[in-house]
Amino acid sequence: MDTNVLESYLRKMLLDDSVEIYVFNVISDSVTKYTSEDGNLVSSDAGTVTNYLENVKTMVAPEYLSGFMNVVSIPKIKEQIQGGKQKVSFNYKTLNNKSCKITSCLLNVNGQELILSVIENGVEKTSDNGINDSKYNALINRLADMILKINNVFNLDEKKTNIKNVESYVNSCLGSLTNSYPELKRSLNKNAANVSGRVDDCLLIVDDDSLTRNMIKKVFDGQYKIVMAANGKEAIDYLESNNNKGVTEASDNVLGIFLDLTMPVMDGFAVLDYLSKNNYLYRIPVIIISGDYEKETKTRVYNYGVADMLEKPFDFEVVRHRIGNFISLYKSSNSLNALISDQSRDLKDLVNPFVESYLYDYKNNIENIKKYMKILGTKVMEDYPEYNLSEEKVDKMAEASMYYDLGFYSIPRTILGKKENFTNEELDKIKDYPLFGSKMLNYVLSLVSDASYKNYADNITKFYHENYNGTGYPNGLKEDEIPIEAQLASICINYYNLLKKDNNVAKDVIVRKSGVMFNPKLVKSFLKVENEFINK
Repeated sequence: MDTNVLESYLRKMLLDDSVEIYVFNVISDSVTKYTSEDGNLVSSDAGTVTNYLENVKTMVAPEYLSGFMNVVSIPKIKEQIQGGKQKVSFNYKTLNNKSCKITSCLLNVNGQELILSVIENGVEKTSDNGINDSKYNALINRLADMILKINNVFNLDEKKTNIKNVESYVNSCLGSLTNSYPELKRSLNKNAANVSGRVDDCLLIVDDDSLTRNMIKKVFDGQYKIVMAANGKEAIDYLESNNNKGVTEASDNVLGIFLDLTMPVMDGFAVLDYLSKNNYLYRIPVIIISGDYEKETKTRVYNYGVADMLEKPFDFEVVRHRIGNFISLYKSSNSLNALISDQSRDLKDLVNPFVESYLYDYKNNIENIKKYMKILGTKVMEDYPEYNLSEEKVDKMAEASMYYDLGFYSIPRTILGKKENFTNEELDKIKDYPLFGSKMLNYVLSLVSDASYKNYADNITKFYHENYNGTGYPNGLKEDEIPIEAQLASICINYYNLLKKDNNVAKDVIVRKSGVMFNPKLVKSFLKVENEFINK
């Protein structure tokens, strides 16, 4: 993959919504379009390659049409790529005289050649070298170099190569990079095997009935690697083992899961809980195979977001057809995201000094408040079932609280230096900073798939200054109009800040503000666990 295209995509997506990305698959005659909507990556079917190229004639000015076509054609791109270049670019104008730029490169995905094209709308002709962020630019170059080295070392003849030496070499390469950029350690270990091609596409079949497992295996044997599990625990053990493999170990690319509901040791619903918590369901189609199709069961299963449910006994030709369709659908929607999302998440602190400063300055605050949130949320879950909390929700809320004061730096230093006598305009700026933090959060979490986590983080950032009696800001919410995660965060954050000033009065202030700033129910729960806060 061309790192300049990746670089262009990352930087542009941070700034505006003017970028469109297309993946052209000539073999399947399909075009997938990716755009940014409010900071989120969204994919859609753009029709066939043939129809897309016909539609181009209605968008691109005639004098630029030939040049545009040259950068969406595999043979033409290959002709233009000379002397080690990996991308081609072309500046053009639309029929309404808008200046645009298209940049294309070739990708090889599962043996198929694809064209990745980035279209930047409303730009003037610029140099490819117009990069101001030297640290980010150096990182991109280092990433490209590491990917090349890893790819080369795995192409060596393993019969003539000591694998221990290969592993040592790869770890040495990655070590030098992650020493300089520790943010990448998580993503590099995960993606190096994919880059080097040491990955098998596989299907996971989870069913305690060996006959069903073997019949499904027979349908797909030779097309995919088949992994079978006799119960939910075996399935989860396999997924965790596969996910934790190192860069020199062959790993599996799980493309789909067949899952029975009724099994010994661990049933299918426990597996669905695991898949949901670990973000498998949004990127891997899960097909339920079961004889239990009561209405309540169906509703419960579909609430997880599974791809489909098949009733035993079933037609295996239908099974083959459905899993093929689902794999194609999920691959299409995730193809670009799989190439860039991990790097994009890990790079966020480097490409945004604002966020980097926040996480550095608030490190101790964040860690303590996350612990407080976990303790208080668990107690409220026990004391007040009406808030519909669960361990999973509390864990997510605690983790999401880390961004609570992200907008604080939007307050001018001249205001921060004052202790009193704020003007109305200055007070408005202070009250607006949670909204600024919410906007920042749209960027920071733009590629995070977990919608509930994003919602918790946004609500905490935006509403933890709201007061229970309606006198807070920015929206003047009151009582349970305030999301429960923001109410929990308000007590935890205020208590932590009070402890830093005077730990002798912290608890008293929380109690005194019960019914004013804080929910009285939550204060009662807080009093039961305050000692745990201090001991933590």
